[in-house]
Amino acid sequence: MMPEVTGAGVEELRFFSPAVGREVGVTLLKPPGERPPGGYPVLLLLHGSSDDQRSWTAQTQIAELAAASKVLVAMPEGGRLGFYTDWRVPDRDGTIPRWESFHLGELLPMLETEYGASDARMVAGISMGGYGALRYGMRHPELFRAVASLSGIMHLTRPGMAALLGLLSVREGHRPGKIWGPRWSSRAVWAENDPLLHAEALASTRVYLAAGDGHKVAGEETVPGMGLIERYSRSMTEELAARLHVLNADVTTDFGAGTHFWQTWRGALERLWPYVVDTLR
Repeated sequence: MMPEVTGAGVEELRFFSPAVGREVGVTLLKPPGERPPGGYPVLLLLHGSSDDQRSWTAQTQIAELAAASKVLVAMPEGGRLGFYTDWRVPDRDGTIPRWESFHLGELLPMLETEYGASDARMVAGISMGGYGALRYGMRHPELFRAVASLSGIMHLTRPGMAALLGLLSVREGHRPGKIWGPRWSSRAVWAENDPLLHAEALASTRVYLAAGDGHKVAGEETVPGMGLIERYSRSMTEELAARLHVLNADVTTDFGAGTHFWQTWRGALERLWPYVVDTLR
């Protein structure tokens, strides 16, 4: 593995993943200065659908935020519609991608052995990545001090979700129902992977939830459908927050204006960052 250095502290990694069955990419932000005695705390930052591991550095100020901290930020490829799940059938690239196994079973150990990562970890993401962060926290609470969902899609069994995922699947060249099976015949599998139905599994982890109200913030582009999707995300995010409050979980919310697009997420990331630093201190 020969990393490509594309900027101060920015490395683009390409290597073969046995879990995914093909070459994958990871954008890595290395803190400046000497490694702390206990190693670097780690933020696993997950991208949304129809994007890749380079979207965060291309669209946000994450490189500047990371450079001002001692946090090692790893932004792994997760498939344009991978949903941070170990698939059981091939995707459009012809392999059976086990994204969860890659991120947690291959990437995290590699960061520890080759980049000095510590076991102080947080996972965060936008949209599909927000789902991924909650799913990983739900399934592996021992791995992360906190999880953060920005405009997350986290209630798989909610009315309308199967239709939305079906549209995304067609857009990405997949037959609908390939991730967890068809909704009508795989209800138990969908429920098993639904973070909102398993809120109690997140109750011992710090949780940060953010979503807009569907109205554009200053400078936001007009992208058809992104206001509607954000309102959908906001509704399920508020529902998860309410369930976590009933469970006396440590939950922080950031609800304001915004759509399901990058100007909203740039502001959300800036507001999230002090929480990241505090969590990983």
